[in-house]
Amino acid sequence: MIRISFLFFLLILIIGCKSDIKNRDANVLIEEGTEVTDSLYHDSNQPRKDIFIGNWVGDFEADKEDLYDSYVYVDEGFIWNRNNKINLSIDEITDSTVIGHSVVAGNKRPFKGTLKDSIFHVKEPGDNKYDGKFIFTIENDTLKGKWNAYKIIEIPHRKYELVKKSFSYNPDIMLEKSTQYVNWNRFEKENIKEIEDDEFGEWIVTKFASTTDKIYEINASNTLLTKKEVENLKKGDLFIIRNTIYARHGYSFKNRPLRIFFDAQSWYIPMHANIQSDFTEIEKKNIQLLLRYEENAEEYYDYFGRG
Repeated sequence: MIRISFLFFLLILIIGCKSDIKNRDANVLIEEGTEVTDSLYHDSNQPRKDIFIGNWVGDFEADKEDLYDSYVYVDEGFIWNRNNKINLSIDEITDSTVIGHSVVAGNKRPFKGTLKDSIFHVKEPGDNKYDGKFIFTIENDTLKGKWNAYKIIEIPHRKYELVKKSFSYNPDIMLEKSTQYVNWNRFEKENIKEIEDDEFGEWIVTKFASTTDKIYEINASNTLLTKKEVENLKKGDLFIIRNTIYARHGYSFKNRPLRIFFDAQSWYIPMHANIQSDFTEIEKKNIQLLLRYEENAEEYYDYFGRG
């Protein structure tokens, strides 16, 4: 009898486990803003627009059809591919309207457009020679697309793959030894004569204005400089130390040699076309001091090839 009772109880237990024990009338409350998502898209396959807001930074490259005409050959030892660092800032997305601005090569330009089927179509106003339209997508944390100029300019078509970066002013950041500063607008020619193995050789060497390693040692944003520290510096050193102040504030450089140099700094993000109101008191005093000595400092030249 006991055995039969045990088997009956076990049968009831198994049936109970397989039955639906959920409360069909129960409501689960999930407050708005606490939902867990693990992709850029909601279940409706609509983009999470808040993810797109911010600064997207990277190289603004000549597109394939413009590539061969874009290079600048300064000398055998220095070639510029005409890439510029661009900051494509998405500031606001309302419904399908996108508002933002671009910062590149000393220009800060507003843009406005649409987001439809996960593709951005945005346009700059058109009242600047270098305005154009951007078409891009954002996938896997990368903003990728193309830009076409409205007017006929040197490089009317560009492409870009950008990553999202946040900007904050840091007075303690130092220059990295990523590329050498070369001012190809300031140079001199030198005749070299040499006799080797009873043969006479002669050639012309081009020397370009450059800098010394002092630019990696002096910080004019966090330290008040003295006359003694700057009076024997070369013109190029003074120039770069001063402009590094501007780079720390996110200034977008119009000067090409400066732009190439600072674009190569991993921490540098072009943010503004005007930073006059951003300087600290230390920076203001240092800028005045550097400018005073820069005016009469001796030029420094470096060799980059044979002309």
